[in-house]
Amino acid sequence: MGDAGFDLSAFSLSEMVRCGAELRNSPRGAASWEEAAQAVVDFLYRNMTDGEGRGACPLVRLFATRRWSALSPEDRAAVPPWPASPPPGARCLTLVASCGSYPRWEDPATGVERLVLPVPSREAAREVPLLSRLVDRIGVGAGTEGAPPPSARFEVIHVAEDARMRELWGEEFVEEYGIRSVLAFGGPLPDGELFAVVLFSRVPLPARTAELFRTVAISTRTALLPFGGVSSARAAEQTAHERAVSAEALLGALEGSVQQQAAHLEDLVAELSATAQELRRSQRELQRREEQLREEAAIVETLQQVGSALAAELDLDALVQHAVDAATRLTTAAFGAFFYNVLGETGESYLLYVISGVDRSAFDRFPMPRNTQVFETTFRGLGVLRSDDITADPRYGRNEPHRGMPEGHLPVRSYLAVPVISRGEVLGGFFFGHPEPGVFTERHERLATGVAAQTAVALQNARTYRQERNTAMELQRHLLPALPGIDGLLSTWRYRPAGSGTEVGGDWVDLIDLPGGKAAVVVGDVMGKGVRAAAVMGQIRTACRAYALLGLPPGEVLEKLSVLVDDIAPGRIITCAYGELDADRDRLRLAVAGHLPPALRDPHGRVRFLDDGIGPPLGVGRRVYAEQESPFPPGARLLLYTDGLIERRERPIDAGMRHLRELFTESAGEIEADCDSWLDILTAGGRHDDDIAMLYVQRPAGSGRGRAVVAREYPPVSDAVPEARRVVSDTMHAWGLGHLATDMMLIADELVANAVRHARTPLRMELRHVDDRVMLEVTDSSTEKPRLVRSAPQDFGHRGIFLIDAIAARWGTRPVEGGKVVWAEVEA
Repeated sequence: MGDAGFDLSAFSLSEMVRCGAELRNSPRGAASWEEAAQAVVDFLYRNMTDGEGRGACPLVRLFATRRWSALSPEDRAAVPPWPASPPPGARCLTLVASCGSYPRWEDPATGVERLVLPVPSREAAREVPLLSRLVDRIGVGAGTEGAPPPSARFEVIHVAEDARMRELWGEEFVEEYGIRSVLAFGGPLPDGELFAVVLFSRVPLPARTAELFRTVAISTRTALLPFGGVSSARAAEQTAHERAVSAEALLGALEGSVQQQAAHLEDLVAELSATAQELRRSQRELQRREEQLREEAAIVETLQQVGSALAAELDLDALVQHAVDAATRLTTAAFGAFFYNVLGETGESYLLYVISGVDRSAFDRFPMPRNTQVFETTFRGLGVLRSDDITADPRYGRNEPHRGMPEGHLPVRSYLAVPVISRGEVLGGFFFGHPEPGVFTERHERLATGVAAQTAVALQNARTYRQERNTAMELQRHLLPALPGIDGLLSTWRYRPAGSGTEVGGDWVDLIDLPGGKAAVVVGDVMGKGVRAAAVMGQIRTACRAYALLGLPPGEVLEKLSVLVDDIAPGRIITCAYGELDADRDRLRLAVAGHLPPALRDPHGRVRFLDDGIGPPLGVGRRVYAEQESPFPPGARLLLYTDGLIERRERPIDAGMRHLRELFTESAGEIEADCDSWLDILTAGGRHDDDIAMLYVQRPAGSGRGRAVVAREYPPVSDAVPEARRVVSDTMHAWGLGHLATDMMLIADELVANAVRHARTPLRMELRHVDDRVMLEVTDSSTEKPRLVRSAPQDFGHRGIFLIDAIAARWGTRPVEGGKVVWAEVEA
């Protein structure tokens, strides 16, 4: 590309002048008219650019007309056959120069691009329709001798990007080269001939820019004049007259272009002036809208902040105080109040209030507002009342006994009251006052209304939360145990619901007094919160007590609980640890279902977690839960707990268990003090995310019972009965309990006889004296359990168990591996 460049995307009047000047000098040094034409085409091809300095014209061509008599034999051979011999003065349109990479008209013989078409003719109209139109408009054969051609005879035809362009030059050419506009311009040459230039542009050209090429057309003619007309015999000689014609045409075209641009500039100035006025109006409107939007955004942001704070608060008293403080601040009131209703334990409604902006004591001596004509709009939820001067309102001052503000009341002129309504119920109302008139605006009203809407939702949530929490806590209080006193054991328990803002959960502990000097210890956790979790916990705890009183071993208790959970709470995760303390045998039998392992401290202060054979949580169907057995002599301590005691967001559970082990190892004090101390340390002063349940059991040192045991084994024969009676009688007298011998012999007679009759396998009788009671146990291989059965008068069977029930303080059965144990206990 040359040094010059003309941006077609911004082709202006100055560009037009510069382009014309350089174009007129472009053929300098050409040896012929054809070389001059090629120089003009090359100049246009090289120097027309797009906005980024790249070539804008993939193809530029220059055509000219010639008389038939002036055509060379080659050109005549290229002319399509005419219907008759050429008329006198006939002319053809010929392709003189071309620059670009898209040859279309090639001479088959020479391979040279060649086009020769009669004009006017159908062939020309079909092959080069745009040029045919341009030639027609310029006029073929209009001589220039004797009179200068007017500048109007220099024509420009512009084709913009549309479907017509694709029809004229083909889809393939337009798509391949990205053609966006086509420009054809031309004018007369000496001797009545004319020329035409076609520019194919990748830059879209507006019609106004296309008109500037009229002067480019004149400059093209001027550039070609020194080399003579195509059919002129005068060769390159140019007369002064022809130069004057070109100069006159160029001047006229320039004047026309200047006038056109001036008119366009005037239109632009007028348009810009109108646009500027419109922009100023738009700017003022935008500023006004921006101020409105900023105000609305501030309102929305403020209400969002207040709403978030209210939504996070579930304590009713704190909530209403926060609401009235925020609303008073937003409305710029001197003081604000919020009156609201609460329900007492008896269901009665009480009107309470909160004050902001002044000390509450300023209103203590005034009565609660009534449904006067001013207040009823708010208390009945009829709408917002805003007054620039409430003292001028006809409804003001019409009610006894004050007829206005009570004496000593803060002065109020500006008044704003907004009801707080939820689901059709008036929960309360905001009241704002200021001693100056006209303080509250529509914006303040919208803010107060927004806070009232947020407060209504928060109040409803807080009331629902309080009701549900009270219900759950009441249910929890009824479901949690009152631990029984058990001889030889010290016990205490703790339950702490999670911190404020959450519901009570399903944690529980239990201590169950069992026959035979035994006690069951239980801890469990129903995952979840609220009434549902507490209700499920109550059902599980009740079932656990029932299974325990049946004498089932720990593993079987958990197995039955797992089946029950599948039925009453499918899908809910429930963990449990169940242990059986046997003081007579100084042992603990324990089974764990997915729960944290209890901690056992032996009399020497060594602590370990009972984590052998922990099974899955309850609710996974019928599973066999492994049992572990540990010594539990006098001086031992046992702690059962839920995960809320040791687990925190910032502390992993393993670290919590290590900390608990350390505290338990160091502990040797009173169990009540131990529990309180551990709770305070492990929860960092009472901050905990989950419910906590603890059961702490101790066998005091020296609490071992005075015990005596006699055991015998017998074959399943009838002789076993009298032998058992003899052993019982002798033992009772040996223990100094001869007054119980007869009763114990009757019990032994019945229990051993039943074992011989139903088991038919070897049996074992064990007689124990522990402190103030005597227990007799018979173990056999039968799983059939004795039970009380009403017998008819004539029926002599089923009476032995009634005899035992009458004699014994309590009796029962419990399953053991390979059979059962039937026991009876008598107070010594």
